[in-house]
Amino acid sequence: MQATDFRNKPLSIGEVAELTSLTPRTIRYYHEIGLVPEPQRNGAGNRSYRMEEITRLLWIQRMTAAGLSLEAIREAAETTDDQHVQTLLTELDRVLAAKEERLRQQRAAVARLREYGTTTGVFTPEVAAAYKAAGLEVPCKEEQELMLLLEATHGTTTVLGTVQAEAFLETRPDLKAENTRLASLFEELAAADIDDPRVERYAQEMAAHTEQVEAAEEAAGAQPPEPDPGEADVRGIMLGAQAMGAMTVQPSPAQARAMERYLDLTMADCSEKNGPDTQ
Repeated sequence: MQATDFRNKPLSIGEVAELTSLTPRTIRYYHEIGLVPEPQRNGAGNRSYRMEEITRLLWIQRMTAAGLSLEAIREAAETTDDQHVQTLLTELDRVLAAKEERLRQQRAAVARLREYGTTTGVFTPEVAAAYKAAGLEVPCKEEQELMLLLEATHGTTTVLGTVQAEAFLETRPDLKAENTRLASLFEELAAADIDDPRVERYAQEMAAHTEQVEAAEEAAGAQPPEPDPGEADVRGIMLGAQAMGAMTVQPSPAQARAMERYLDLTMADCSEKNGPDTQ
């Protein structure tokens, strides 16, 4: 075939699809929505594509590859102002940058999960990383769930403070031994009556132990970080308490009473240290 045989010979829709890597169905759709003018038809009634339609399809292909919507492409095609097209592309670049940042954050979260994640999948990477950095064993699933809830209601800073407190106890065997003893005493209350004298004893000794730990942390300069007020709100704390109250395994009446008395004692001690309200 001579080169002159190609002159003035329009392409069929199949040939255009081959040239542009678009499907015939996509090309027809562009005609239907008016994005590309319908080409003339030959004697057999088939579409005959010339340079104008082909280059429009190639241009659309390039714009869609950049991420522009068909509506934005239509807008760009109808304008004669190059600056308007530049504005569309600038906005698209902003959107893509935002998506890129979200993807970066997601990949960072995945990387943290891969490095610090546990088999339960409920421990947040930041807290797991803090345990690893402190050389602490990852707690059991139930404790992880409580930590996750605490983080959701009180913020990450509060949970990291808890990890720091656990790490501090590892440096003080005397305080750690007392903490273990009190935990065993609390477990004993599961089968105790609510008026068992061990209820009040636990509350008193736990309050004294808490005060000792806080004093030791202050002396060592290892006080936990102050919680960020922006990380928690009253409604969230209330919902968290409600969620804890809906736990499948509930503390016994004696354990619940022991915790109430402990909180009463610690709050009273805090009020005494802060002095009377002068307002």
